[in-house]
Amino acid sequence: MAALSTSAELILAATRRAIAAKGPGKLTLSEVASAAGVSRPTLYRWFPTKDDLFTALTEYERAQFDDGLQGEIEVHRTPARRLDAALRYLLTYLDESMGADPIGVDPAFALRSLNESLNAQVETLVRLLGSALEQVPAVRTKAMSRAQAAEVFLRVAYSHYLVPSSDTEELLASMRALAGLHRRSLARAAG
Repeated sequence: MAALSTSAELILAATRRAIAAKGPGKLTLSEVASAAGVSRPTLYRWFPTKDDLFTALTEYERAQFDDGLQGEIEVHRTPARRLDAALRYLLTYLDESMGADPIGVDPAFALRSLNESLNAQVETLVRLLGSALEQVPAVRTKAMSRAQAAEVFLRVAYSHYLVPSSDTEELLASMRALAGLHRRSLARAAG
């Protein structure tokens, strides 16, 4: 995604918050401009129509996911730690970025957004994790491709978003076990 101005980023962040609060159907460009602290002409210069705004928001959210994941995993040197950091990120990304109850506000839009994001997020996981996905036993034995493993982990994270687990750490432990990451292997990776 091309570098955005501060105004455009403020507009996109305000759009994300407004959609989480009210859904996209009730969103007005005037309301977004006000929430972003910019004038309507400034908003219209960047996003002349609601469709333009939604298209840009899709790209913005993809970049947010990519940058956030990269920031979480790049500080770890071992494949096991990188994969572990990615799993934790997957379980928290949607909760932190989409608000308390975006499914309740507009379920059809939320589900469509998740569906439209899946392939791009799979590609990001595969690209950023690379050989770290070989930690997954099914990938290591060639029973599953890296992309298939990434998709399974994303679908589990999506399910946590749709039907939150009462214990995120327990869900993360289950994902770690599926990934072949056990406490012992993580402790060795840290040392």
